[in-house]
Amino acid sequence: MRSLTCRMTAQGRPYACFKRALEVRSVFGAETAAREMGRLRLNDALDYLVLLASEPPERFNRAARKWLARLLAESPALTLDEAAVALGCLRGLSAGYGEQSREVLRALVKRRHEARGQ
Repeated sequence: MRSLTCRMTAQGRPYACFKRALEVRSVFGAETAAREMGRLRLNDALDYLVLLASEPPERFNRAARKWLARLLAESPALTLDEAAVALGCLRGLSAGYGEQSREVLRALVKRRHEARGQ
């Protein structure tokens, strides 16, 4: 694992540290920056989840359930079929289909924003 040194003193800096931690695949760095940032946007939380897919299954499963619950809570326009697709894609993240699954999940998040007029 590569080292990540990122001091979070200036405003906006935690997000840059978070993105850098994702780039170097530093779970600790991403968690530290995420705590500093507060609530992550849904796509940022997804990127963190992709990183966690290589962690022990119980850790990933807990985070995946939280992400799915948040998607459903924030996306009342999603259909049951779309919710099932989201669940399948979350399983795909830990099964070696990270990029494909992430893209489908991003499309569902985008649909949420379009349905809400955001």
